[in-house]
Amino acid sequence: MIHRLLRAIKRRVAGRRYPRAETLRHANLPPLTFEIHSPVEDIRVTGYGGEREAWAYFLTILRPTDVIFDVGASVGLYAIAAAAVATRGAVYAFEPDPETRTRLIRNAELSMTHNLTIIDWAASDQDGHGTLYTDGASGFAPSLAPQDRPGGPKGQALVRTRPVDDALAAGELPLPSVLKIDIEGAEAACLRGCARLLAGAFGGPPRLIFVELHPLFLPGFGATVAEVRDQIARAGYHVQWQQERDQQILCCYEYMP
Repeated sequence: MIHRLLRAIKRRVAGRRYPRAETLRHANLPPLTFEIHSPVEDIRVTGYGGEREAWAYFLTILRPTDVIFDVGASVGLYAIAAAAVATRGAVYAFEPDPETRTRLIRNAELSMTHNLTIIDWAASDQDGHGTLYTDGASGFAPSLAPQDRPGGPKGQALVRTRPVDDALAAGELPLPSVLKIDIEGAEAACLRGCARLLAGAFGGPPRLIFVELHPLFLPGFGATVAEVRDQIARAGYHVQWQQERDQQILCCYEYMP
């Protein structure tokens, strides 16, 4: 899979120069402008990370008043578009990788996104610090566990980890109505750190969970796809949409107790 992806990147971006600005146009949204610095970023933006259908679907399920937590926001493809939909709500974009976060900040500025707050810690089930395996914004997606695969991140950065529940209990974050999670296998740990939120301890639980499941990476966090699905189902959520892509599963769950 990784070799096919690398070949696809080379074909798509052959002859392009960096850095450059690219504007995405989508029905019912204002123009979204991104600054692109590498072929990998190019794929994340102009290629929608290989998730154009999922991205478009995600936007259709949002409401103008939604408060959205985008956990694993990367350079902002989902977060910035979501902010354009949730004009009377807000987006909180979680991105612990330092270089990627600078890209996210810049892209939010270029699209004049005013209802987006950037969170610099990694959503997990532990309050402390962890190693983020990352090659920066130009590398493949970072992870809180090492990835023994071609193209897997080799660099490291020390980042803060924290349960979302703790930030909610401290009044540092508002109650979200939508959770979007894409964090390379750490989705299990993130959801464990949202247990009180999903149980309604702070008010109504989120009406939607949009999550990308990573069967290859979940074992590195002591979990499986079946266990994560069961965790979500026990909280009262049911699958409303699903798409398998390469070795990943994108799912949208709706709260239906």
